[in-house]
Amino acid sequence: MNARPRFALLSLLALAAPPAVAQELYDPDTLDRAIADAYRSNPTLEAGRAQLRALDEQIVQAGSPYRLTIGVNVNLQYRQQDQRNLLDQFGTARARTMGATISASQILLNGGRTAAQVSAAEATVLAGRERLRETENAILLAVVDAFSSVLRDQALVAIQTRSLDSYGRQVDQAVARERGGDLTRTDIAQAQAQAEIIAAQLAQAKANLQASRARFAALVGRNPGRLAPPPRLPGLPSSLEFAFQTAERESPAIWQATMAARAGDARIAAQRAERAPIVALTGGYGYASPYSYQLRDMGGQASGGLSVTMPLLAGGLIGSRIRAAVAERQQLGFEAEGIRRQALADVQESWNQSVAATAQQDAGQRATEAAEAALTGVRRGFQEGFRSNFEVLDSEQRLLNAQIVATNARYSGYVAQARLLATLGRLQAGIIEAGVPVYDASANIRQVKKTVFGPFDPLLAPIDRASRPDASAPPAPVLAAAEAPALIAPSTPAAPATLGTTLPVAPIPKLAMPSFAALSDAVVTGGSLQRR
Repeated sequence: MNARPRFALLSLLALAAPPAVAQELYDPDTLDRAIADAYRSNPTLEAGRAQLRALDEQIVQAGSPYRLTIGVNVNLQYRQQDQRNLLDQFGTARARTMGATISASQILLNGGRTAAQVSAAEATVLAGRERLRETENAILLAVVDAFSSVLRDQALVAIQTRSLDSYGRQVDQAVARERGGDLTRTDIAQAQAQAEIIAAQLAQAKANLQASRARFAALVGRNPGRLAPPPRLPGLPSSLEFAFQTAERESPAIWQATMAARAGDARIAAQRAERAPIVALTGGYGYASPYSYQLRDMGGQASGGLSVTMPLLAGGLIGSRIRAAVAERQQLGFEAEGIRRQALADVQESWNQSVAATAQQDAGQRATEAAEAALTGVRRGFQEGFRSNFEVLDSEQRLLNAQIVATNARYSGYVAQARLLATLGRLQAGIIEAGVPVYDASANIRQVKKTVFGPFDPLLAPIDRASRPDASAPPAPVLAAAEAPALIAPSTPAAPATLGTTLPVAPIPKLAMPSFAALSDAVVTGGSLQRR
């Protein structure tokens, strides 16, 4: 069909179809449009952005000691007391007071507490931004997966529909030749059985297609239309080694763990600063009437002072909190290393899946071409009486298997590439060339800081940072290398490999729990406690 008749056919279909269907004929649903819609309205992504805006407030809260605090106190009191007088009689004493005072407080020196807390909050916010970037990559990976799943399932439905039609024709031919005496009822039964198997697989393929469409709608916020083939994904690394290097530099999971460890360093400094003195300036001014509610009795009063607060003995609380912060920082360091290793493993797995899928797709395509040629020859031989009905059914199944392998490999390869980009942190709305307003993760904190009044911040913050304690943590204990390790020899013979069929659901008596002192002086060996 040349271009002009095809255009005329599309025009007739567009005029006869409803507006939405007519628009779909000319405007297929593309992957970039699905990504843009999900980026704009996906609820999980919106929840992550709201969570980051809540984290932004931690910076303001952590820096609040730098800022001047002003309050107003208004009081109105009445007091009555009965007491015995000199005549041995009870008399009533009444007192009425009222007043209004405005007070102000400003910390001058904080021992580095606030600087450390602000640093911890800033690192937490940066970790939150990386978590939001990780969420964005995960959501868009799910969009790519759903988009590709719909295309894959549509292709599988089409393949199995054609296969079912072919098997139906084979059944009809077998029935016709059985009437002529060339085939038996067994040949007809074989063709019918294979056709019913394909019909069952087709029913499942249709259900899978609707599940993929529902997953697309849940992620993107609308049902998929006529999907266009997805384009080649930008930003793919040229080699596995380059992918490893990119993950080290750009992976949101690694950066999130790194920022969390940086926040742990700042929390160590904040706990160590609890031993430093706090110097604060306070003052107040107001009016008070100590005897009546009359305004003319109110007189002015003023107060002011400089306070220095420093702990001498804290019952071991400060030292314990420092050790806890150090242990938490060591934990974060180990977790960061574990996340780095897992990210590199994910990179290699995605890379290998992409390579394997490419090989599978090529092999599946070659197998499809060979199976089509073989099926053509077998059908011709069957018509001429040189091939059996079983050979035709076997060739049909081989062609179906080859087509399914090629289709699944095409899906798996594309999704593996998208997963590789998501692990690297490159599967973001920025991969779309234009038209997507990118969410600015730092805009909220800039706006929030404008609403905070702190006239002494520029003076106090540098002083506090200069007095901030050391934030380094000692290395965690490391176990010695194993020397000739060997498992304990079993004391009982191996249990027979039988299936379990019942659960011990009957109530059993509660075990007596050992005390903390016993746990501290014991080790767990073979599932039981033993004294050291």
